[in-house]
Amino acid sequence: MRKFVLVHRFVLPGKLPKLKSIMITLLFCLVIVTVLMLKWGFEKPPLKATWIWETTNLTEDKDDMLAFAQAQGINVIFLHIDRKSSDFEPYRAFVEEAHGLGIEVEALGGDPTWGLARHQQEVESFVAWIEDYQRTMGERAAFDGIHVDIEPYLLKEWEADRDDVMRQWMENVEYLVKQVKQGSDLRVSADLPFWLHKIDVGDNGNAGAWMIEQFDRVVLMNYRNFAIGDNGIVTNALPMIREGTLAGKPVIIGLETAPTNEGEHVTFFGQSVGSLHQQMQLSHFVLRWHIGYAGFSIHDYKSWKELTQ
Repeated sequence: MRKFVLVHRFVLPGKLPKLKSIMITLLFCLVIVTVLMLKWGFEKPPLKATWIWETTNLTEDKDDMLAFAQAQGINVIFLHIDRKSSDFEPYRAFVEEAHGLGIEVEALGGDPTWGLARHQQEVESFVAWIEDYQRTMGERAAFDGIHVDIEPYLLKEWEADRDDVMRQWMENVEYLVKQVKQGSDLRVSADLPFWLHKIDVGDNGNAGAWMIEQFDRVVLMNYRNFAIGDNGIVTNALPMIREGTLAGKPVIIGLETAPTNEGEHVTFFGQSVGSLHQQMQLSHFVLRWHIGYAGFSIHDYKSWKELTQ
């Protein structure tokens, strides 16, 4: 008798219109989302960038690199430079040709130790190399900016005294920006982890907001391979994008395609390039409404190219 009553209650005539109304509402919402996706979802993000770390054979690899960039709609390249080399010619040829294709090039450098005070001379050496290059090569071949990848949280010192390393990192960032800006109008950008806003730096607020204030724009190392859901691309990116909005600074979303031992959820390695495009598009559809959002950067050229093949 109890089972009959429960079933009978479920199918009471009064309940059916309400259930039908809910289903119609959900269907209507789905149609609206689909229409918006068709209208807005396939537009290109403002920026589409990549890192090129292996530049030993830059002269030989230039044509393939730039052809790939064109095919993928890349408009910013972070090009690693070798400060030990005094031969500017390979960089000149690459930058000039990239500019001819409408692609900006930023000089890339960095190391976890650049976050420590005792390695400030490395930062100085990097800036000096760029200054020499810019002075020698002229406007057509000039880099559009300087891009640094400094990750001191990978050092053992971070575990020993995070607050002290954070202080040194901030001091070196101030030094870097000051050195660059006093002699040029070069853009200065940096890679930052998506969780940096969680670190309190006293009177300076949180570390993420502070870093965004220092740089002209940042790339968020937001390495996840799914857009929507807890711990996904959108959820992890939003706090720093909001900081970028408040500061009036662009925040680019970095995605990983290289193999990693940090977990399958971190990289698109082993997946199809279609999956990368789909998750980028979903993320773009949500994030495009935020002023601080500026597009995507895919790490890195070599692994991204392998993914497409």
